[in-house]
Amino acid sequence: MTENDASTPATAETITPLSVPKKKRRADESLKRQYRLGIIALLCAIMGLIAGGIWLLNYLSKNQLPPLPLTTSHPSGKPGSEEKTAAVPDTPPAPDVDPAQVALNKERAEQKLAEFLKAKKVLDSKAASAWGAEAYVEMTGLAREADTHLMHAQYIPAADKYDRATAIAAQLTDRTADALHRLLAEGQNALKVGNGAAAQNKFSVALMIDPGDPSAQNGLKRAQTIEEVGRLINSGRQHETTRALSAAHADYREALRIDPDAADAQQGVNRVAALIKEEQFKQLMSEGLTALYNNDYALAHTRLLKAKSLKPDSPEVSDALIQVDQAQRLARIDQLRREARIADQSEQWQSALKSYLAVLDIDKNLQFAVRGKERAQEQIRLAKRFNFFITQPQALESDTQLDNARLLLNEAQALEVQGPKLAAQIKELEGLVAAAQTPVNVIIDSDNLTQVVVYKVGKLGRFSQHELELRPGTYTVVGARDGYKDVRQKIVVKPGQPSVRVTVTCRVKI
Repeated sequence: MTENDASTPATAETITPLSVPKKKRRADESLKRQYRLGIIALLCAIMGLIAGGIWLLNYLSKNQLPPLPLTTSHPSGKPGSEEKTAAVPDTPPAPDVDPAQVALNKERAEQKLAEFLKAKKVLDSKAASAWGAEAYVEMTGLAREADTHLMHAQYIPAADKYDRATAIAAQLTDRTADALHRLLAEGQNALKVGNGAAAQNKFSVALMIDPGDPSAQNGLKRAQTIEEVGRLINSGRQHETTRALSAAHADYREALRIDPDAADAQQGVNRVAALIKEEQFKQLMSEGLTALYNNDYALAHTRLLKAKSLKPDSPEVSDALIQVDQAQRLARIDQLRREARIADQSEQWQSALKSYLAVLDIDKNLQFAVRGKERAQEQIRLAKRFNFFITQPQALESDTQLDNARLLLNEAQALEVQGPKLAAQIKELEGLVAAAQTPVNVIIDSDNLTQVVVYKVGKLGRFSQHELELRPGTYTVVGARDGYKDVRQKIVVKPGQPSVRVTVTCRVKI
């Protein structure tokens, strides 16, 4: 067989010895049909590879990715050896002349092609053309060379190159997770510098590797809004520089609403919120101290408590609140002291006592309040005793109560300070006591037969007339005579009366 004959696969397969049996001829015809069908399928695959290669070259020209370190295996199987892509010979070698061997070689080449296409399909579903870099180019280059060998019925080199391309595909498949990790990292870096287009590209490719990856999904979402977020952050920074804090805070919050993971926006919100809080604190402190200076303690206390809510541990607020409390305390004591003094002067001792007790609730050691309390209590006790004798002068008929009244007068008259009310009470009680001690002339007429007894005075015996000097009060006179019914009569002696005359005689016989 000549070299020219070897260039035409169909001719090689139609050479059949005359002595070949009929069954063998049918097998050869079947092999030829399979070969034609294989050629058609191969042409379709080649057209697809060419279209993919054009797309890949166009993509790689716009999106360069670092190459993945891969080691291709030498056909000899020795690790570490590298082989440059062998050029397809201008003149293909002569195919094997043994039809059975040719069929076996062809079947093996087609099997390797199927394995490669399967592996490539997996890689293409994960966008390996976008991240496989030189390894992917090498893989597709080997596949194209294998396709050329297959078209020229060079099944052994075709199978070898398909096998090598499949090995590279396997290595790329093993590095899919690394590629995903790298794409996510590059996407995040692009987000940090505000390059939305690059970030979208990285995360889009990452999602082709793993459509369900949450980091890629979130990254792509952020990449689509990164420019608007960046604009808002820059606007917030400008407002922050000019101390337009409310506007800055609004910009940062809007940026954070669009992209909750925007670290710069979150930092801006926190920073401006702290500045606003500091300004509010200073304003409240100023208002509180001004109110304290103006003796508006309620307002001062309210403002300082609000300032404390912003900075609970601020010693400045604590000191100011202590000043307000002390000022309020002193002001309250002064107010109560004035009220007590007015009550003292008007002899409103219950009101005065109430004020003194309120002062002692604030500070139990204030001597003016201690003395004032004692004085008010004594005056209240005196007033009650005076009121008793003045409203119930008949109590002075009792020697005991009369002595009590005298003691009360002595006690009241011994006071250094006597108000008008007390002086009037002393004078009135003195009159009552004097009247209670002034006797009234009492004349008792009888019949010289009746025994007369005056309770609280004694037995007077029988007489026709008897005169007594009795202190004002109520007396009972009893008359008794043998054989006669006793008589009983009350004598009411009132202060200042000129005289009292009664008749005591037993007239009714038993």
